Amino acid sequence: MPTLADGASALNISDAVVAKVGEMLAEENDPNLRLRIFVTGGGCSGFQYGFAFDDAAKDDDTEITKGDVRVLVDAMSLQYLVGADIDYEDSLEGSRFVIKNPNASSTCGCGSSFSV
Repeated sequence: MPTLADGASALNISDAVVAKVGEMLAEENDPNLRLRIFVTGGGCSGFQYGFAFDDAAKDDDTEITKGDVRVLVDAMSLQYLVGADIDYEDSLEGSRFVIKNPNASSTCGCGSSFSV
């Protein structure tokens, strides 16, 4: 796994993510929920990103906090995501979380799948 500079965050979470996840969490009305970002095998490029809410951290999770939002990433996924920019965009094409991953050697057209 790449080494982080002292004080550097494993992921860069945008203000748009904080705002959108904050809205979603307010609807859920559960203060224990955190946004989990993970990587699984599959997709047209070999790996794909996933997002879900989780109410408990696992032993190998890294937790990143920005504002009122807490993000969980398991150790396996983190090795593929270190240094990634996590953003949320709302456009005419739809609304979605977007990951700009410096570790990906290629991505698919939809942006939800990548290879290393």
